[in-house]
This record gives sequence, structure tokens and C-alpha cells, in this order.
Amino acid sequence: MDSELMNRYIDYLSDEINKRTGARAPKLMVYDSFRGHLKKSVKEKFRDYGFDLGVILGGLTSLCQPLDVAINKPFKANLRKEWHLWMAAGGAGQTNKGNLRRAKFSDVCAWVKHSWDGISDEIIIDSFKTCGISNALDEVEDFDNEIIDISDDDLEDGINDNLEHDVSNDNLEDDISCDDSDIGINE
Repeated sequence: MDSELMNRYIDYLSDEINKRTGARAPKLMVYDSFRGHLKKSVKEKFRDYGFDLGVILGGLTSLCQPLDVAINKPFKANLRKEWHLWMAAGGAGQTNKGNLRRAKFSDVCAWVKHSWDGISDEIIIDSFKTCGISNALDEVEDFDNEIIDISDDDLEDGINDNLEHDVSNDNLEDDISCDDSDIGINE
């Protein structure tokens, strides 16, 4: 992602947030120190749209970034399970030379969707609290108790509970639109 794409993202993000909360609602953007995020044009655009900025310094994302702290691991575990189910069902097949065929783009999209659906809202909310990122301006709403500790066991339990779903394409077409022709993959 470069600064041009980041600026377009800020436009999109601001429009979406304003639709949901109104332009005057306080907004905090916490992001890592990737150079595309730190360009003057990006910082100015965030400020123009009324965002307060928080930059996670290099080397600290594993401690301070919600995705790294609590979401990536269960998401990847969910994705791995989707792949294993696909392989076990004979999804890959073989080429004439005996190599495994790669997955269709539409299959991968389905795996990503199911994997993300397997991450509960509670895990996402708790990941922000664990990192000390709160939506409560007075610190009462989110921090009336100690900061929540998300253990690996809790995450694994949540993953297993949420992944016990039908892996069919139940209304998948309504939720995502992608197929192999979108990216020019030939069978």
C-alpha cells in the first residue's frame, strides 16, 4: 500500500464512519509505522477528516496491534481448517503429471469468508481492549475491570465453537462476489 492508496482509503473510511456515527464523533486511527502511512499527505488528510492519529512504533506491533495480538492466529487456524476440509473432500485433484491442482479463486474467497465469520465480535472487541485501545473517552466503559487477557486456550475454544458450521456455499453469492474469471485464472 502506498500513500496514494492510503489517501483513497482515508476518503472511503471517512465516508463510512460519517454515515454511521456522524462527522463530529471522535475518531482514532491506530496504525503501524509503514512509510506509506507516515507521509505528510496521509497525516494531513487524516487530520482534515478529524482523525486523531496513533502510530505503533516498529517492533511493537506484536504487542500493540489488535490483529497481531488476538485475531491473526485464530483467523489463520480457521483458514487452515477450511483448506484441510477442502483437501479431505478431494477439492484439489491432480494434474496429468500428478501434481495437486491449485484452488479456485472462488474457493479461496469462500475460505476467507468462513474464516473471518469464525472470529467472534467478542474476540475482536477484546483484542482492542487488550491493546489498550478504547472507544470510551472517560475510560469507564471499556476499563471498569482489568484489561482482558485473551489466552490461547480461550481463542482456540472460540475458534472451534464458531467453526462447527456447514462449509457449503450457503448464500455465499449474496455475501461476496468473486470468481476465477475475475482474475483470469485458467482451469
